[in-house]
Amino acid sequence: MAPGVPPHDERAQQQPIPNRPETKLPPIPHGSRVRKRPLPGPSPSARPRTTGPLSPDELRASADSNGYIPPPRAPHTAVIKISSGASFMSLVRRARKALDKAPSAQATKGQSLAARVAALNKAAARDGNKGPTTGEVADDVLLVATGKAIGLAVDLAGFFSREKNLAVLMRTRTLSAVDDVVAIDEDADVEDQVRVRYVNCLEVGLRWSS
Repeated sequence: MAPGVPPHDERAQQQPIPNRPETKLPPIPHGSRVRKRPLPGPSPSARPRTTGPLSPDELRASADSNGYIPPPRAPHTAVIKISSGASFMSLVRRARKALDKAPSAQATKGQSLAARVAALNKAAARDGNKGPTTGEVADDVLLVATGKAIGLAVDLAGFFSREKNLAVLMRTRTLSAVDDVVAIDEDADVEDQVRVRYVNCLEVGLRWSS
């Protein structure tokens, strides 16, 4: 045995993988097909912008059916759902358009580039002198991706992270998706079913750092 190589331990192979589902979805009955429903999006009742920390009871009340506590959202927060076949540059343009409509961007709209940079630097210095804050800041734009589209969302996060005055936050979660198991032939003697599957989800929050 080569030095430094740990001995083979069969018990280690028998240990369950962390976060592995306990049971797999059963195979669908013969003569049936899966009809996927739209994935649930961010709840319209997600937490609004807050000026201070929420109490534990308020946090639990804002959690969805999976126990996920959504980040604070403002009335102007734009939610963009990413599909795996979407164009990268079209998503960039949509996100930029939504960012330009954000109140923090509108405050410096019409000013020269030098004036806008000076205003952003002044706001950043002011926030730095205040020290850490306990309140949460809502996203100006929220990108949501699941499954194969997660890779595209990661690329978008990397693209916008190069913006000097733009803050990018990435959050992972799990969504409960509901699918219908229906008969291929309407006359077939197969009973329709409903099943739940879990999919990975990535949220990318974009906001002006000022």
